[in-house]
Amino acid sequence: MMIYHLLPELEQFCTQHGGAISKNVSNIMRFDESRVVVCSASDSSWGFPSERIVVIPELLPYGKLKGRRFLPSWITGPFFRHVFRPLLSRLKQDDIVWCHNQPYFAAALEKSVHATGAKFILHAHDPHIPSTARNAFKSSSPDAWVFVSESLRQRFVKLLPGLRNAYAVHNGADERLFYPLPALERQNNAAPVVLCVGRLHPWKGVHVLVEAMKILQERGVPAHCRVVGSSFSGGSKATYYVRSLHRFSPSNVEFAPYRDAMEIAQEYRAADILCCPSIWQEAFGNVNIEAMACAVPVVATSVGGIPEIASDGGILLVEPNSALAIADGLQRLIEDRDLRLRMGADGVKSFQRRFTWSAACSRYREIAESVCEREGETVRAGI
Repeated sequence: MMIYHLLPELEQFCTQHGGAISKNVSNIMRFDESRVVVCSASDSSWGFPSERIVVIPELLPYGKLKGRRFLPSWITGPFFRHVFRPLLSRLKQDDIVWCHNQPYFAAALEKSVHATGAKFILHAHDPHIPSTARNAFKSSSPDAWVFVSESLRQRFVKLLPGLRNAYAVHNGADERLFYPLPALERQNNAAPVVLCVGRLHPWKGVHVLVEAMKILQERGVPAHCRVVGSSFSGGSKATYYVRSLHRFSPSNVEFAPYRDAMEIAQEYRAADILCCPSIWQEAFGNVNIEAMACAVPVVATSVGGIPEIASDGGILLVEPNSALAIADGLQRLIEDRDLRLRMGADGVKSFQRRFTWSAACSRYREIAESVCEREGETVRAGI
């Protein structure tokens, strides 16, 4: 059985231009040699041989030309079935096409995949479901659904009544990169460093953290905030939102550009606190478990899948979209070093129990095996 992980059209399989899904798939492939990635472009930066990578070069220009425009299925269906012929020609009985976050691919390819005797799994990572994508989701009948959190699974249950064979499997973090420093090697910052990592997009709530840092500055609380990221992976051009963050930030906030995974891990280990100020229904929130793996306590908003991550400790949950709530949470940790150490230790334990990639991949294997054992079942009743 071979499992082909199908990335979104603009998600390149590389460290510099790939996003979170590319990183996740690279970790899944590390634990299972039967996994192959199917993508629009790649390089050697993840360290996999060429025989484990299927490149569909037509996808990248298609994604760039299409942008956010909606194209009807009578256009996209034939196009996808044509360009994915290199994948479809490889499929054998009980192989699996594992499609990440692309209902349009699913709607176009499911019948062709099933005609080869292979199975189809749709893996959802994103709670933002545009109205144009809902029909594609509703017309999909994969052999299983996988969601990155129970919160996201419940969101889809409401969208698709009668959803069956739907699993919530949390993401992992790479313990080779994300690990705590020994106590004697930890940096003693004169003012505690609050780190924020991720895309600089309004949904991520960085502007709320900036306002919280203003409040802490007005209170005379010694702290320094370091915001690391860009408007998109790979150091993309500054948007109006990014420029406004720079313009209105107080002196206790600094910005650093996009970093690769190794550099991000070093940023965690140099920080005292991670803040995840998301204001949307974050599907999961990888930054939280990466910080936990590095023994860094977290102040995060109680949205989406984040409370699931926080259930065993390591994270202080606060009200979303509230600069005052974030400021109060940060101040509590800034002024209590012992609390920071306890939370950091709890976070490491929780990570090791629940959020390693080996644990996630064990669940993926169970799902793949159960899908291949089922014959003739429909995934959604009544649809």
